[in-house]
Amino acid sequence: MTDNFWQNIEEYRKLRGDPLRWISPCSLEVDPQIVKRALTEIKRSTIKMAPFWFDTYFHIEGKEPELTRRVYDLSNPIVDKEVEVKRALAVLRVHSATAESPQKLSETLTKFFSVFKTKVAIASAAVATTEHQNAQFALLDYIELRRGIKDGYMPALSSFEQITDVTKGPEDEIHIKVAMTDAIERLNLLGCGNSAAFKFFPIYDAPAEEMLDKIRTNLDAFMSRYNLVMEDYSSLKRGSLFYGTSAISVTNKELPTHYEQVEEGMDVMITNKFGGLDAVSLHALSLSNPDNPARFEQAGIPISYLNTAKDEALKSLSEPHFALGKIISKYCPDFGQSYDRSAHITAVYPVGASGIFALGTLAALVNAHIDINELPVRHPHIAKFATKESLVGNSTASQHGCHILVGARDVLNLVVEDLRQHHFSPERIGLIAKKGAPSIAIEKDASEYVAQKARLAYLLKPPG
Repeated sequence: MTDNFWQNIEEYRKLRGDPLRWISPCSLEVDPQIVKRALTEIKRSTIKMAPFWFDTYFHIEGKEPELTRRVYDLSNPIVDKEVEVKRALAVLRVHSATAESPQKLSETLTKFFSVFKTKVAIASAAVATTEHQNAQFALLDYIELRRGIKDGYMPALSSFEQITDVTKGPEDEIHIKVAMTDAIERLNLLGCGNSAAFKFFPIYDAPAEEMLDKIRTNLDAFMSRYNLVMEDYSSLKRGSLFYGTSAISVTNKELPTHYEQVEEGMDVMITNKFGGLDAVSLHALSLSNPDNPARFEQAGIPISYLNTAKDEALKSLSEPHFALGKIISKYCPDFGQSYDRSAHITAVYPVGASGIFALGTLAALVNAHIDINELPVRHPHIAKFATKESLVGNSTASQHGCHILVGARDVLNLVVEDLRQHHFSPERIGLIAKKGAPSIAIEKDASEYVAQKARLAYLLKPPG
C-alpha cells in the first residue's frame, strides 16, 4: 500500500500538483488572516480586494449574467486590454514561501495589482498555495451588472479542491467532485434551494491534453449526475494540475446574512460537529510511512476505524447537501420582504477548514462577544491524538455539513427538527453574550484540538 501511495504522489508531482501540502493545515487555502494582513499593507491600488465567503449581485428578471475570464501570470502579469467591468471573482495561486508571510504576499499582490488601471472590486477571492513556483497564476472572472427589474439575488463565489484524496490517481473523478461540491455547499448555506438555478464556470488545468480530456469527462459526469448547468471553458493553459470553479445561483429569498441584526441572547448553533478533516490527514500519513499504522494503533486508533472516518469525510466533501439549501431557504423572507427575528434565521457562516476559527470571523461580522459552552468534535480521539502529536494544526477543521447558524431560539428549534430529518446532527454551542466588541470565550479546553497555540491565543484574546 505504501508503494502505491508514493507512486500516486509521483504522478501528482509530474503534473505539478500538490498532493501533500494540505495534510497539516487540512487545506491548500492560504491562511485567511495572512491574506487579510497582506491586503492592509497595499496602498493606492485600483483593485480593491476584501475577501469574503461570497459576493452577491441582484438578479435581473429575464437576463443571464455575462462572465468574462482573464488569466494572468502572477509574478509577471501582462494586461493587453483591460475588461471594463467593475466587479470580479478571483482565484489566486501563490507559492508556499509567499503564502507564509503577510509581507511577501503583500509584495506579490502589489506587483500584480499595479498593472491594472481600471477600478475593480473583488469580494469573493479564493487564495490557494502551491509548492511549484511556475504553477502560480491569477484568475479574474468579471461579472457584468445589468439594468432591469430586480427579482432576486445572484450569489457568486469561487472555490478549488482543498484536500486531495491521495488514494486515487490524478485522473479520478473525486477531484472534480470535491472542487464542485465546495462551491455548492456555500451556495446551499445561502438558501439557494433550487439546484436548477446553479451555474458553474470550471477552472482547471493540467500539462497534458490527455489529462485535460479526462478532467472534462469528469466534469460532464458530475454535472449530469446532479442535472447541473456548466459553461464550457477551456483550461487555464498554465500547465499545472488544478481543479476549481466559479459558481453562481439565483434565489428569490432574502439572504440569511443579517449580521447587523444579530442581538444579545440569540443562540449560536452548528449544523454538524466540528472536525473530520483530520481523519483524512492521518489516513494519508498512515500510507506515507509503514511505521505509522502501528503508531496509530498503539494510540488507540485502529486503522479500520481511521479508514471509516476518512471515507465518511470524503463522502461529505464530494456529495452535495442540496437539502441544506432547501432548509435554509424555508427560514428566509421572500425577496424584498422584511426580516423577522421570530420567523427567520438571522445569520449563517461556513466553518470549513477554519474550524473553530470561523467563530472569530463571525464575532467580527456581528461585532459581538460570543460565549461558547459546548465544543462538539467529530472523532475526538483522532482529533486529540493528531493535535498532541502536532500532525494536524487545527483538528476542528470541518468536513462539509458543518456551519454556524445564529437566531432566536424558537426559530432554531424548528431548523434543528428539519436538519435532523436530513441526517444532520445540529447542536447549540453558545450564545451572543454582548454586542459592541468582537471576541470569543470557549468554556471547554480548545487546546486539545488546536496545535497552533499562538493562533488559538489570538482567537481567545480579550477585547480591547
